[in-house]
This record gives sequence, C-alpha cells and structure tokens, in this order.
Amino acid sequence: MIFTEKDVEYADLVVPFTKCPLGDPTKDCPFAEYWKIEDQGQRIKIIDELPEVKLDELRVFHHKCLAIKIEKAKERTSQVYKNQKV
Repeated sequence: MIFTEKDVEYADLVVPFTKCPLGDPTKDCPFAEYWKIEDQGQRIKIIDELPEVKLDELRVFHHKCLAIKIEKAKERTSQVYKNQKV
C-alpha cells in the first residue's frame, strides 16, 4: 500500500477507521459506518476520499472520545486500588 500526503497528515485516524482502539465504541461513533467495509485497505483508503473538513470533524470526535475513555479508565483503576486490602 502506498501512502499519500493526506494519509500521513491524518495517520492518527487509521486505527479508528479500522476499529475502536479502546474497546467498545460509543453509540454515536461516526467511524462505525466505515467498519462495515470488510476490506481493511479500503477503509484506510477512505482517508484519501473524504474531504479534509470531514476528516477534521472525525479527528475532533476521536480525540474527545479517547480523552473521555482514558479518564474513565483512570477512575476505574483508581477505584480498584482503593478497594484493595493491603
């Protein structure tokens, strides 16, 4: 697979175009529609086909979603440690 400048610019979107990087996706995940495409290469190729405005919107969603999921994971981990008996 040959990567274009656009692929490199939006490289952070490759993983969410293939699957949710942190487990179950949110109900409103805009990437879910692309997961229906069976060929993973085709999913990544979509980066070249979508307008930059759409890719920027997807990037904002992805970064916000990651931040929320990471914060929730920290909270769960913190609770586990608090509940441990030493």
